Formats: sequence, C-alpha cells, structure tokens
Amino acid sequence: MRAVHTGSLRRVVEALLKRIGLGGRDIAPDLDGLFTVHRAYVGSIPYEDLAVQLGETGPLDPAELVARLLRDGRGGYCFELNTVLGWLLQQFGFSVTHHQAVVRGVGPTNHMVLVVDLDGEPWIADAGLGEGFLDPLPLVPGPHDFGPFRWTVELEPCGTWWVASHDWCSFPGFRMEEEASPVSAFEPHHTRLATDPESPFVNTLVVQRPREDRIDTLRARTLSSVGPDVDTKRVVADEDEFYAVLEGEFGLTRRDPRLWAQACVQHDAFLASRAVT
Repeated sequence: MRAVHTGSLRRVVEALLKRIGLGGRDIAPDLDGLFTVHRAYVGSIPYEDLAVQLGETGPLDPAELVARLLRDGRGGYCFELNTVLGWLLQQFGFSVTHHQAVVRGVGPTNHMVLVVDLDGEPWIADAGLGEGFLDPLPLVPGPHDFGPFRWTVELEPCGTWWVASHDWCSFPGFRMEEEASPVSAFEPHHTRLATDPESPFVNTLVVQRPREDRIDTLRARTLSSVGPDVDTKRVVADEDEFYAVLEGEFGLTRRDPRLWAQACVQHDAFLASRAVT
C-alpha cells in the first residue's frame, strides 16, 4: 500500500472494520483474532467479478481496492479479496504470506491463498473462493469440518498442497504452492483473468457468498442455493429483480445497465449452448 500518514491509515482500518461489522473492536494477532476477522470479512463481502464485467479492473493495490470496497461495497474476486484481507491482517500484526494456487488443480495460477502463521501453526485464510470456508482452515493434513461442509487437506509428494472441497462445491479443490510469492507475482495472472476473452470471469457474471448451511450464487441471470438441505434454482425475471437480488442477497448496491445487459447476453448464450448439445 502506498505511503499513508499513520492517522489516515488508522481511519482506513477502522472504516474497513466497520464495513465488516467489527467497528470499535480490538483485534489481537492470535487465533481468536484471526477467526473473528476472517468470519466477519467472508460473511460481509461477497465474491464477485463485477469490475471485470465492467472493464474496471485495476492493479492489486490495497489502497485502491479498499477505497473501492468502502465506496460501493465491491471486494472483487480472489486476487482482490485476498489482497485486502492479507493487508488487513497485517495491520494487526499477523504474519501473512501469499501463495499461488490453481483452482481445479491443473493450469496456470488462477488463485491466491493466504497462510497465517500463529506460533508455528499455519492456517489458510481465504476469502476468494466464493464457495469457501467461513473460518480459517488448518494447514494440517486430514479432513476438517465446517458444519456440514468437509474440506480435506493433503500434502502431496511433490511438495504442493491439495485442498479438496466439500460435496456441494462446483469445483473439486485447489492445489497450492508451498513457497510464498509477493503480491506483485500475481499481477500477470490477475491481468489475464480480467481481460482474456477465454477467461471465465470475462465470459460470465458471477456473485457468490458462502453461508453456514449453503452456497448462494448468481451466475448471469440464474440464482441458486445449494447445501445439504437446500437445492433451489431460478432465473431472475427482469432488470429490477436482478438489482434487487444483487442488493438483497449480496449487499451490492451499484446499478449499472451494462451489468444487466451482459447478464442477459450470457444467459441467452448458455441456453443456446444447451440447445445445441
């Protein structure tokens, strides 16, 4: 983050804490503090690619990303969300490293994972999965349950970590590098995913939020909820309902006609592809 006066930095941190429901809270760099910040952040700021859809993606600069988040509530997708979460945790004295990862396990880097070291015990902090965990995940081999959702951590022979997702996730898991990387190393991947015509973030508007018992997703015009006791799906009827869903379900208040227009085009393309197959 570019140089900021100490008083201004304190005000930014306090504003961000207020945005995630922790205004006035003292956060200690311990396990309780990590769980408190992680759950509040993931529970308050949805995963979304609206900046990509609008052609507004900028660099992975915490100052710019925090300003956007505080201005209109948009945290972005994995690289953006975890850049801000990592920066916020560091403000409270947490030891945080950034690790390159690949959702689905094959291909170039498409994900950023944070690892927080607490007295030699590593924890994964990750707000950027969309269908992820509300609490930090111990970076320890074995199954780890979060209510009805089970994530399984495996240290692979080649030295990478495989984190297998739960049964209601749309992807099988992600593979994470053991070695840490600076945030700058993610910039080329961020640019690729935000601009490449083949990128799923360019092709499809998506907003997601994990909850205690389900995953809520808006993909183009399709709103779905999946979990052990829920499996619903419907198509939003019109522009008014589209923005009502963005605000009511995900807390996103920006109304831009381009978003609805693109959601319609993407939905029609999806229907056309199904008709062909």
